[in-house]
Amino acid sequence: MKDFDKIFTQITEETEKSINELFLPIPPLSIYEPFHYAITAGGKRIRPFLTLIAAGAISGKPYLAMDAAIAIEVLHNFTLVHDDIMDESPFRRGKPTVYKKWNEPVAILTGDVMVGWAYKLLNNYSSHPRYAEIIKSFTDGLIEVCEGQAYDMDFNTMQDVSEEDYINMIDKKTAKILQTCSILGGLVGDCSNDELKALSDYAYNLGIAFQLQDDLLDISAEQEKLGKKIGQDILEGKKTFLIINAKLKATEPEDVKLIEEFYQNHGLSEDYIPSMRHVFRKYGILEQTAQKAEDYLQLAIKSLSGIKEGLYKDLLIRLIEKMNKRNY
Repeated sequence: MKDFDKIFTQITEETEKSINELFLPIPPLSIYEPFHYAITAGGKRIRPFLTLIAAGAISGKPYLAMDAAIAIEVLHNFTLVHDDIMDESPFRRGKPTVYKKWNEPVAILTGDVMVGWAYKLLNNYSSHPRYAEIIKSFTDGLIEVCEGQAYDMDFNTMQDVSEEDYINMIDKKTAKILQTCSILGGLVGDCSNDELKALSDYAYNLGIAFQLQDDLLDISAEQEKLGKKIGQDILEGKKTFLIINAKLKATEPEDVKLIEEFYQNHGLSEDYIPSMRHVFRKYGILEQTAQKAEDYLQLAIKSLSGIKEGLYKDLLIRLIEKMNKRNY
C-alpha cells in the first residue's frame, strides 16, 4: 500500500492538532506547563493512530475516535512521566524528563492530573451506546499498565525471571495499552464481539512484538535516533528478553561472570555495555529476539482475519510492516 506514509502523516498531523488544542495555558501553571511539555515532546504517536484506524476498520469513520485516541496518548505519557521518576531516567526523547526539568513532586502531580484529563476526554462519549464499555476498557488498561510496572519493579530484586514471567509483564505494561487503543477504537465504531476479539488479539501480539523490538533497539539502535542513552536497560538492571536468554545460553566463564555481576549489582556501568553487546551477539541473542518479535507480528496479521477488507484493515497490516522496519 503505497499511500501508507501519506495517510499516517495525515492522521498524525490531525492528532497533533488535537493535542495542541487540548487546553490553553491555565493555572496552576506548575502542573499544566509540564503537562504540555510532556504531551508535546514528540513520540511516534502509534497509540492514537491505532485507535483511529481501529475505529475506521469498523465504521469507516476514524475521527469519531479522536477523543479516545488523545485520551490514550495522555494515559501513555502519564506512564512515561512516572516511569522516569522510578527509573531515575534523565532524558526522554532526547529532552530532559519532567522530573529532571522541574522536580519529582511536580512530575508526580503532573502524571496524576494527566489521568484526570484522559477521563475528561472520554466523557465526550457519555451519550454513546457503548459508553460503559469504553470507560471499563480504559480503566482496565490503566490498572493493568500499573500492574505491569509493578512486575517490572519486582524483577529488579529477583534473581530468576523466566521468559514466561517476562512475557506476562510486557503483556500488562506494553501490550495491554495497545489492546486498549484497539478496543476503544472498535467500541467507538460499534464493533461486533467477533470484531472486538480480532482487534484485541491483533493489538496484543503487536504490543508484545513492540516491546521485544524496544529491548533489541536499546542495545543496537543509534543513540541519536533512539533519543536516549544506548544500553539504558543494562545501566538500570532491567531483566529484558535479551538478558534472560543470555543467562540461559552463556557458557564461557567470563560471560557467565559478567551476567552474574549484572544480576548481583542490579545493572552494570556504562563501561560494560560493549561487553554485554558482545555477549548478545556471540550467543545469537539479537537474532533470537528479532525472530521472536517477528513471530508475534505474524500472529497479529493472522488475527485480522475477522476484520472486513478495506482501507483501514490494509492500514492495520501496514502498521505491522512499518513497526518491523523501525530503527528507533
